[in-house]
Amino acid sequence: MNLIGVTSLAILSLLGTTIGSPVGNPQEFSEDFFEDLPDAQATGAPYGTETGGPFVDRSTIVEAVVAQATATDAPGADPALTATPNQPTESPKFCKRTVSSEAITPGGYFLVFSGLSGATQASSYLTFHSIPAYNPDLCATRCDSIVGCRFFNLYIERNASGEVIKCSFYSLKSTTSAATNVGQFRNGFHVTINNSNGYAKYQAFPAVEGFAMERLRGSTNGKRLNLGDPDPYMGYTSIQTSDPSICAIACEQKTAYNSRHLSPSNTYRACNFFNFYSLNKNGEGYMTICSFYLIPFNSSYATNHGYSSGGNIYTIAESYGYTRNLQQGDGGIVTV
Repeated sequence: MNLIGVTSLAILSLLGTTIGSPVGNPQEFSEDFFEDLPDAQATGAPYGTETGGPFVDRSTIVEAVVAQATATDAPGADPALTATPNQPTESPKFCKRTVSSEAITPGGYFLVFSGLSGATQASSYLTFHSIPAYNPDLCATRCDSIVGCRFFNLYIERNASGEVIKCSFYSLKSTTSAATNVGQFRNGFHVTINNSNGYAKYQAFPAVEGFAMERLRGSTNGKRLNLGDPDPYMGYTSIQTSDPSICAIACEQKTAYNSRHLSPSNTYRACNFFNFYSLNKNGEGYMTICSFYLIPFNSSYATNHGYSSGGNIYTIAESYGYTRNLQQGDGGIVTV
């Protein structure tokens, strides 16, 4: 059985001890960070008569995220953002309104686009499923059963075998501009897409047991609170699914890993807070990021909203801070 894993995103190569910024200055990051971000492949449901895509396995995602989170605990630049750029303008691809215009939006979802002649292609793609009728409720029920699913694209594919109605599922909301799969010639037949509708969840990200949650207006830009404090930043991971509980597991396992690898002074760094947020690239859902910290930061530190790099515009879509209820160590430093 095929399994959906985690988008491979390398943690910044700032290994060992990093001195960092003076008190009062935000965490530093460089233009190079955004230039070096992997260009996650925009994908969607394949053509053809297959009835479903790969199974989205939560345990596999957890395993991969924990492996990435514990690979190193070196302070470094967070994928944090500064200036707030303007959102790009969408270019609609409308087709004749038919069943798509009459479809009823499922409860808990809102309509993002309707009646397009292209299917969604996005880096947050999870899997797909064919359904017997053009019914958004069937897609919504399936999306609700997939870990981290927050958006689905319902459309009709016309191929050499006839018409296939498909739901493709994503961990991040997509827009009109991502409906780029407009068909192709396959074995001499022109495969086309029609009646493409996109639906996103209203539901906020869920609470996580053992952590207090706060909704933020941007991503956290953590810093030392006092001169001589250790750098609070502990690195980050990126995941294809939108499930903050997976980040919480990685936070706990990061602490457990560090407790087995003590410093010369018999101390270790404990994860007491993580920032879970969605990163958009050029207006489209790009990746979900978990940033880890020694100490909690409230909304006043969520000062990163957007950044422009290499001709691309990055923005924060949604952001939440999760503070561990039982804080560990003195400023996140545990002495054994």
